[in-house]
Amino acid sequence: MPLTEFTPKQVAYYGQLQDAAPDVLSDGRLSLAAAELALGEVADGVVVTDCSGRICYSNPLMSELCGNVVGLLPGQMLRESLPLYDDAGAPLELDLSVSASANQEIPERREMRANIRREDGVLLEVSVQINCLRDGINLDGFVLILRHTSEARRISSRLSWQSSHDVLTRLPNRQTFELALQQLLNSEADPLQHHILLYLDVYQFKIVNDTLGYSAGDALLVALAKILSCCLGQGDLLGRVGSDEFALLLKDCTLEEAKRIVTRLREAVNGFVFRWEDSETRPALSIGAVSVDRRAPPASQLLASANDACGAARDQGRNRVKFFGDSRKALEKRRESTWLTEIHAAIREDRLLLYRQPVVALRDKNRVHHYEVLVRMLGRDGDVISPGLFLPAAERYGMIDEVDRWVIHNIFRYMALEQSSGSGGFHYAINISGISLGDEQFADFVLRELTEAGVAPSRVQFEITETSAINNLDRALVFIHKLRAAGCSFALDDFGRGASSLAYLRQLPVDYLKIDGSFVRNMLDDEIDSAMVSTIDHLAKRMGICTIAEFAETPELLEKLRIMGVDFAQGFGIAAASCLPEISGPRPSPSSVN
Repeated sequence: MPLTEFTPKQVAYYGQLQDAAPDVLSDGRLSLAAAELALGEVADGVVVTDCSGRICYSNPLMSELCGNVVGLLPGQMLRESLPLYDDAGAPLELDLSVSASANQEIPERREMRANIRREDGVLLEVSVQINCLRDGINLDGFVLILRHTSEARRISSRLSWQSSHDVLTRLPNRQTFELALQQLLNSEADPLQHHILLYLDVYQFKIVNDTLGYSAGDALLVALAKILSCCLGQGDLLGRVGSDEFALLLKDCTLEEAKRIVTRLREAVNGFVFRWEDSETRPALSIGAVSVDRRAPPASQLLASANDACGAARDQGRNRVKFFGDSRKALEKRRESTWLTEIHAAIREDRLLLYRQPVVALRDKNRVHHYEVLVRMLGRDGDVISPGLFLPAAERYGMIDEVDRWVIHNIFRYMALEQSSGSGGFHYAINISGISLGDEQFADFVLRELTEAGVAPSRVQFEITETSAINNLDRALVFIHKLRAAGCSFALDDFGRGASSLAYLRQLPVDYLKIDGSFVRNMLDDEIDSAMVSTIDHLAKRMGICTIAEFAETPELLEKLRIMGVDFAQGFGIAAASCLPEISGPRPSPSSVN
């Protein structure tokens, strides 16, 4: 979206600078929020300093150029945070430490070649452009633009940043946060050094999504990320590790210091009123904490422990904090018994619900091509429980295969009813978990259910994620070949999210590629995302594979995908998921699934 089309509401949504006021810049200049949004989307590093060379702002891509997830922080001296070298390896001075009275001697723009030695040891050759930042005749500071010397490296840096950060909040994503935490554990630091890991959950975030919409939920997450970032100390790391979950690593921090920081976090959030259209919401956090020292377990287990503590805090009500003191086994047993009981009861009492979302043919007037099957749970109070609440628990505790079998058993019975009604029925895509994919008996179970239901295999498509396929490659291939031989088709879901997509694609005989929604969602505004979608579509066409775009949310996006040549699309721009419609005639009674 061009910056000239920004409304005050959109600036408030996307803006990251605390005191941006969209109504005071009436002279045609960009607001601070819009300027930061623009700088966050370019494929160059941008740094703003004061007259002494002290950093005031750096855009997200600087973290990629520096080779760390934090990047350059306000208040640091640029010469200390980002040392530059000439071709001979000698330190390169930028001459930024000057007085305002000497501004007439300073050229308005300078350019030079330099080398950056990243924290990982890689040496990057960049061009550095230094521009004077003035308020009238007075020198306010400098704006530096650091650019890779090749266009390919610029795009590579941008893609690298996108793969390691959350697009919405621009914070490090879960994989990057966990990697940084593990690197800290592996470092040969002071054995007495102590850190604190916080896991933060937005209390009842689902209510915001359900009542105000997903755009409001996104806006709330952006606002909370901004508030939390303002509470960070130098060297601390904040990441988005789930849909409404953040993790915060407090480096070199005692337990008493952490308690004071937690109090500050809670007060900052408590003082925030989220306004959206005519509504006001006061968000709250549930916080779990765990100690980190040289005796700590691996990063993944630390995050799980902090998540458990956060869950215990959430169970106690809004705005609660739980410092990890119970044994991990006790916490796991409590959560395991809760979800094991609930999921088993839902299957036994037939309280799982089948939903479907249409996938349309873009080159056939958006005609429904098939439906993706989704599962929900009906709570004991009659509320529909989101899959994001119980499916992760089912996967974690090895129950997802029971859910998979329930879904297959019941969707095949529904498809049989469609056939018997005389309409022939729609085609359906069914998600298969990694656990089921690795089960040697699962393919035979599916074939047996197909036969007993009398469903035409050509109506059945299976969706597998590239991660689950790669982790169980040999068994995945056996499963795919067996079901394709019977007449079923396959789709590779979330394509593009993993790092090994291209390497394994040739080995997986799939019929469809589902382009990951993180690329599709912003492709109208982001040329890199648009290029990724186009590249994946072109690659798939060369291999004889059809493409499906996820997260197709607007008519403009659908038209762009159609022009680009993508075959199919699904998303809220077409239709949200809904319950399977009732079919007249007797429905087979649920039976146990072995």
